[in-house]
Amino acid sequence: MNYIIGDIHGNFTELEKLLTIIKPQANDRLIFLGDYLDKNSGTKRTLDLLHQLADTHDCVFLKGNHEYVWEKYLLGHELQRRDFLLKFGGLEMLKEFSPEAERLLLEDKIDAISVFLKEYLNLLPHMKNYATVGSYLALHAGITDEQMDSTPLVFDEPNYFLRPDHIPTELKYLGQYTLVAGHTHLSPEPVKLPGYINVDLGAGFGKYLGAFCPETSQVIRSDGKIFELG
Repeated sequence: MNYIIGDIHGNFTELEKLLTIIKPQANDRLIFLGDYLDKNSGTKRTLDLLHQLADTHDCVFLKGNHEYVWEKYLLGHELQRRDFLLKFGGLEMLKEFSPEAERLLLEDKIDAISVFLKEYLNLLPHMKNYATVGSYLALHAGITDEQMDSTPLVFDEPNYFLRPDHIPTELKYLGQYTLVAGHTHLSPEPVKLPGYINVDLGAGFGKYLGAFCPETSQVIRSDGKIFELG
């Protein structure tokens, strides 16, 4: 089986609940849609669990907008990215690692922050922009109308940040692939449109984590509720 899992945002509790329900086997593939940290305070345990899963299962880690920004900030030294991190949960996450988190971020102490986020940085080189599973294209946010017939897909910054109202959700990529995305929390239930499925069920806001199984056309929610999308 394949499981496409939505934005975690350090919500270790919901991740653990979801995995307990799914009970992934060694030959199952777990495709994570990105945004592994920020907002919640379970980052350490989340990263530890993701590394453990990568050792025992076929895991695909996709890059979200938070990964994109942290990479630009810590590795690219693009200091203007700090504003995004302050606004969208980076500071809250860093407080898990240091009581001086606010000073470190405000003073751009990149070396010190990089030490705290070593396990996260180790994941970055292995992240992909998208993955295909049968007739589905898993990605963090979306693609533009101009990209719907493009092959191969070449991602640029907007691809990590697109909201559904800027995605041609009535169309399928290359006429055959339905997008499966996170990034935008629309509802505590999955949203299905003709060419787009959203599985961000609000883990970043203390709500649920969801996983879409293409083989069964079901979304499994971390409280055990199952949604039929077929």
